[in-house]
Amino acid sequence: MTYRSRAHLYRTAALAVSIVALTSCGADAPAAEDDVAPISAPTTISEGSSTSTAAEEVLAGDTFASPEDADRSDVESTARVAALILHSWDTTVDRTETAAAVRAKPLMSEAWAANQIEPERNASNGDWLKPAEHRAYSVPRAVPAIGDAAQDVAPDKAIRVLDVTWRWVARDETPLEGTGQRQVTLYLEKVDGRWDVVGHQTRDLTAAVGGQR
Repeated sequence: MTYRSRAHLYRTAALAVSIVALTSCGADAPAAEDDVAPISAPTTISEGSSTSTAAEEVLAGDTFASPEDADRSDVESTARVAALILHSWDTTVDRTETAAAVRAKPLMSEAWAANQIEPERNASNGDWLKPAEHRAYSVPRAVPAIGDAAQDVAPDKAIRVLDVTWRWVARDETPLEGTGQRQVTLYLEKVDGRWDVVGHQTRDLTAAVGGQR
């Protein structure tokens, strides 16, 4: 299959997914708490004394999902872990949101991984101000989007849509109000028995992030 025909196939499927996602979003109740447990995300952390290991050496107290958490033979596992990593940020080390996408590169095809380049400025800088004051990190949760959003385009091609929410955990234990919510669409291809993310896009579902809006 040529690149042009493959791109046309994805665009056609993506249009169908977008229509379903837009009509289903907001009409249904949010997922129950039992359905949105993160891979590893404690409600509080303890950094210990000032001589503890620097936060820069351990992202989010070692609570973030990692590419190794994904079962690459399973499209659902690969998509969910990718969605979590894409929304895992540590304000002590991350300069932009794209830093998370860079950490997700092991789950991506070589071509898509090459596109993960950090911009000069963080588009969410205003939303990060309060969390950054308290050296906070995000705690994301991801669940399949409501409705028939997922598409199996072909035996080796799939589209998965997940609703991702996150909150911020401050290292000084200051309560941070507000959450973020996005819908992420992931395009996946199976190569040699392993699913790769070959594209992704996100759509904001709420503007309440870190209590800034």
